[in-house]
Amino acid sequence: MNRKENIKILLVDDEPDILEILRYNFCASGYQVTAVTSAEEALTLDLSVFGLIILDLMLGGMSGERLTMLLKENPLTADIPLIMLTAKNAREDIIDGLRLGVDDYVSKPFSVQELLLRAQAVLRRSRRPASRGDAGEEKALSLDERGKSLRIEGKTLSLTRTEFGILQLLMEHPGRVFSREQLLDKAWPEGVVVTDRSVDVSITRLRKKLGPYAKWIVTRPGHGYAYTDEDIEV
Repeated sequence: MNRKENIKILLVDDEPDILEILRYNFCASGYQVTAVTSAEEALTLDLSVFGLIILDLMLGGMSGERLTMLLKENPLTADIPLIMLTAKNAREDIIDGLRLGVDDYVSKPFSVQELLLRAQAVLRRSRRPASRGDAGEEKALSLDERGKSLRIEGKTLSLTRTEFGILQLLMEHPGRVFSREQLLDKAWPEGVVVTDRSVDVSITRLRKKLGPYAKWIVTRPGHGYAYTDEDIEV
């Protein structure tokens, strides 16, 4: 049996034509698809059964942003991967989406084939652990949110605020490539003026602290940085 047949995808978009195109293509690719035209309709469903939710930001009625917040507040749906599909593509909108916990952000107009590939990448990332290890073993790398520190194979290392912010964003979205601008917005206090070079310097320091795991912070020339413990596609 095709593994995709076990994956349920929810599509939320108030444009019926787009919704039908997406429903047809995702079904043709082997997924189980449910399509609704509003956030309100989505909330009538048992959302915990879905492996991926693709939603429009600018919905009639409740917005996609509000729906995302409700999903993230509910323990039963907080870990469901989300792809935001929207006509808003300003840098600030993308940053806001990422802060909400969206896994990817696709701007309209879009290529259906690209969206399918992005969905596959998000699903692949969501199925693998952030670091290797047998069940029951402590992760090789883990972040301590309260202490703002890093644990490597059980040993605690201190991080600067900037280093912690960068590593936290990368580890929360394994495999996703973040630009220097996105990392700047996440890791530096508002109002502080810094250059892209500051990101490169912080990444270099982080890699030194990671030691043998430095390779898990991957550079994608011309794009930015990603965290992964295995090869990824960009």
